[in-house]
Order: sequence, then structure tokens, then C-alpha cells
Amino acid sequence: MVSGWEKAKKILHTLQLHGYEAYIVGGAVRDLILKREISDVDIVSTATPREVASLFPKTYQLNNIHETILVREGKEQFEITTIRGHSIEADVKRRDLTINGLLLDQNEKVIDHVSGVNDLATKKLRSTLPYERMTEDPLRMLRVCRFVSDLGFSVDPKLYETIVEERERIYTVAIERIMKEWVKLLKGEYRNQALCILQQTELYRSLPQMNLTEHSLEQLSHLSSLSNESNLITLTAFCFCLEHVDEGYLKRLALSNELSKNIRVRLTYIKKRNDQVWTPLDLYYSSLEVAYDVERLRSLLGLETQSSLQLKAMWDSLPIHHRSELAVTGRDLLQDDQKEPGPWMKEALDTAERLVVLGTCQNDKKELIQVLFGEEGQT
Repeated sequence: MVSGWEKAKKILHTLQLHGYEAYIVGGAVRDLILKREISDVDIVSTATPREVASLFPKTYQLNNIHETILVREGKEQFEITTIRGHSIEADVKRRDLTINGLLLDQNEKVIDHVSGVNDLATKKLRSTLPYERMTEDPLRMLRVCRFVSDLGFSVDPKLYETIVEERERIYTVAIERIMKEWVKLLKGEYRNQALCILQQTELYRSLPQMNLTEHSLEQLSHLSSLSNESNLITLTAFCFCLEHVDEGYLKRLALSNELSKNIRVRLTYIKKRNDQVWTPLDLYYSSLEVAYDVERLRSLLGLETQSSLQLKAMWDSLPIHHRSELAVTGRDLLQDDQKEPGPWMKEALDTAERLVVLGTCQNDKKELIQVLFGEEGQT
């Protein structure tokens, strides 16, 4: 992020040159002090989006409510948000946590109006006026838990008390916003510490659509670290820890159709895998990718696994890997039988597919048709 950092400072310089206050703010400053990897660099300024757009050639209005505009510098993009309140100091005091209210000027000097540096040093999550901060956007209560998971910090007593007293407000937050924070929470290095906060404050009871219980939180705490896992693996592991997950539940979580389908497939095979090792037929129907994911999930759950080498060898030994490779087609079936097209064709192709995968029959058109219809032409 070195080049991005320099470009951000260049943006600060341009804004200040034209009479506007401008600082790098939030997570980038926090992570710089903590010597963590920096991803996005956000900027706060007294300039309005229109004024910013007049100074930079490549801009895009992002959010009219918070007056945020995107400035593109080369391959890097920077969000510039107009201050809320009458000053920069008033703006940072309205941020969710003090550790996210730190500023950095173009000379890389940290400016701290909220004692955020001390909170970083003492590893504490604190808000200025916690009731106001948590109730103006109740998602922030879950964000507190997410930062516990990410940083391992303690929660300031006043902030903790506010979450306990106001937890039911989070029920009104859109599930899409909840899930974004939830996935980050599950992937945090200190996940179990965050799960304890969720349980102790009983915030988990108010998370909309999720149906979390003490038992599911306990199950989640037994998982190995999800820090380096994909969202698909993370969410499948989460769903496996719940008492009941169906298509309706996944829809209520507002996941994409593709993601929901992929989760359901993996849940199906991880449950099947609990009863038996992989068979050639299961591997064929699931795909090698699903099998790899299922074994990864079993590892996260502390269960015995089959090696990737075993699975790959079994996969390579399959006569076919997709129905498109089958030697017989629906058209072939019609040519060799007098029946009208109908459901029987799918049944016949299903049978042919299974016979070839099991090695009962060669993947040969004539042999398959003979087996399917017999000498008398019957299915």
C-alpha cells in the first residue's frame, strides 16, 4: 500500500492547497499505529463532493447521505467524505470508536482529538458518548464485537453497558449489513472472545433472521481459525454449526443464489461424509472442488479427513467427469427406441451415467444402448 499511501498524501496536499482541511482517517491510521497491513485509505475533508470533483479529473459520487465521493489516482481509489458537524474535531467524535477517529496529516503526523492513541495502547474499544454512537446506527454494536474478534481488545464498561441496554435496536438493521460484519467477525483471530461478548451481552438474540442460540455459539467456538478461509467455507462452517438450515434460511440471510446453492451442496456432502468415506459415485456427482471443500470443513471441525491426493487419484480414475462426456445422448435413445420423448429419457441417461461411473459398463454407445434397452428394446 506504499504507492497508495503516497497518492493519498498527494490528494491531501491538493485539497489543502485549495484551502480545505483534509486528513487520512479511520482504519488506515489505526492500522498504521498498530503496524498492521493497511488496505483502504479513507480521507475526511471540509470540501464538499462538488468541490472535490472540481479539483480531480476522475471522480464518482458514492453516497449522497454521507457526502462521499470516490477519487481515482492511477489504479488506486480513495473515498473522500465531507465532515459531519461544524469541524474536523466534531466529525471524529461522532465516529463509532475512538480508535477509528484518529487523523493523519500529509506530513504523517497523528492528530488525536478522542484519546484514541491511548485506547490503542491499552487495547480498549471505547466510544465518545456511547449511547449516541450506538443508537444512531445500531449496527455499530455488532461492529464492536467484530473489532473484538479482529483486535482482541476489551470493551469499555460504558460501551458494554450500552450494548446490553440497547441491543434490541439492532433487530431493525438490514440483514445485508449484518452479514457483512458477521463474516468478518467469524474470520477474526480472536473470534471466540467476540462470541463471548455476543453471549454475555445477549446481543446474539437480537440479530435479525439469524436464529442464533447459545448452543450454536458454542459450536462455533469449537471451529479452528477461519482467518484464511473463503466466504463460502466460512459461511458453510457457520451453517453447519446451526441446528437447522434450509433454503429458506439462506434466503433470509440475503445471500446470492449461487452462494446459497454452493453452501447447500457442501452441507449435503459433509453430512453424507459423516457416515462414509468418499465413493467414486459421490465424488462424480459432487465434483472434486466440493470434495476438497468438504474435507477442509471436516478439518476445521476437528474430524478425520481424506487427503487431497487420495481424492485426486479417485477423480482421475473416473471414466467420465461430466454427463457431456457420456457416449450416449437423448437423440441416440430416440433413434434406438420407438417411444415418444419424455421423463424416461432422463431416467435412462441417469442410469447410463451411473453404470459408466461405477465401471459396470464401458462408455460406449452401442454397449450402453444394449444394456439400457436389452435385446427386446425395453428400458
